[in-house]
Amino acid sequence: MPNVPMTLPQLALKVHGTQFFHWSTFAELEGGRVVHFAKGHVTYSDDGGITWTAPFEARDVNGNPVGASKSALVRLDGNAIGVAATMQEELTAALPFMRAYYLAFWRSEDGGRTWSAPTRISEPGHGSYIYQDVFLRTSSGRLVLPSYILWGQNRGAGEPAFPASGKLVRGQWASTGAHYFDPHFGTVQVHYSDDDGRTWRTNRDGDIMVLMESGIWSYCEEPSVTEVSPGRLLMIHRTGLGRHFVSWSHDNGETWTRPMPTPLATSTTPAQIRTLPNGHLLCIWNQETETEARMGYNRTRLSSAISRNGGSVWEFFQNIESLHETTRVEPGPIRYHHPEETHNEPGLPAPERDGSLVHTAAEHGRWSYPSVLVMKDRVLVAHTYTGYEDDEHEARLLLVGGGRGSVPGSFNQKLKVLPLEWFYGGKKPADNPFLKWAHEAAVS
Repeated sequence: MPNVPMTLPQLALKVHGTQFFHWSTFAELEGGRVVHFAKGHVTYSDDGGITWTAPFEARDVNGNPVGASKSALVRLDGNAIGVAATMQEELTAALPFMRAYYLAFWRSEDGGRTWSAPTRISEPGHGSYIYQDVFLRTSSGRLVLPSYILWGQNRGAGEPAFPASGKLVRGQWASTGAHYFDPHFGTVQVHYSDDDGRTWRTNRDGDIMVLMESGIWSYCEEPSVTEVSPGRLLMIHRTGLGRHFVSWSHDNGETWTRPMPTPLATSTTPAQIRTLPNGHLLCIWNQETETEARMGYNRTRLSSAISRNGGSVWEFFQNIESLHETTRVEPGPIRYHHPEETHNEPGLPAPERDGSLVHTAAEHGRWSYPSVLVMKDRVLVAHTYTGYEDDEHEARLLLVGGGRGSVPGSFNQKLKVLPLEWFYGGKKPADNPFLKWAHEAAVS
């Protein structure tokens, strides 16, 4: 069955082309109304994402804008909602760029029409950030917000710019990767509140980082979290090691296990993890082989998979958007890798490259940074969308999406409304009898 650019496209309830890039975050109110928040603007849907109202700008009681480019919505009691965002303090010599970011929280009692003044979540001087759409309210009512901290210099004094990675698309060079040569080290913190966001605490066992007994280490960034069972949380981390890593909390987010690798192959991009109404887990992420990543096919397959045993076995691999037919990728060795075609600044030596992985592509695109809302019978998935078109008059590539030289009137995000059955390959969701049997045999 063809899987390019999407598995089972005939099952999609609706596909929107929007200008919200990777800023979308969602919450469902009582009665089923969906609130969508993106870069300080609010829209609503009363039919499960099929149609949307016109956006309006959210402002707090002091008239200041609410939220920022990356924000996260969460449903509170009744029609109250909250939003968290990464904000920037004034730069000073004692507070350089990387340390100037902090997390703030706003509350709305009327579903997003009016907002309180912000409450600070993270401590000053830490440089805290969030991945969009990662707020969780657990079954106990606790709010859980995973965040990450970036450590280190942008680059050393006098050093040249980082190598540019990409490949030739229709004979013209195009950037195809991101963060492969980022020098920062990332660690994760988890903030939680038991009074609907009025006061906040941070996980009490310190920064979470990828450090394996084998000596392998990596940055740990842009986490997403879900509740697997009451008080038992699962958090997924972006790394540079070709796989997503996960941590577990058995005390509702207060302490966490050391991150360990999953069987989910990826490059340097984040994932979203959710719990479905039937208790199964849903993961949406950029699934790539090491070879694909080294060939410059970065963020060219946005996939989904289901786990029916709490996060060990993953099934029903689907492509939400892809350049590739393959829907399931076997992960490679746990190690760093980057695109083979890289270029240094003029005047610096050209790097050595494996010629078998350097080529010219006829088509290319990038889709990543999913935002995900799980509803009773469907899932809303928003993701970035960037493609390339030849300029018919000049020798240049134009972006279908946001950015310099973008095609006028193009969109930079797709919002897909997919029934639950889509994530199971078009079948009605059900438990896996073999996994149930294997678990019962293991504990007996």
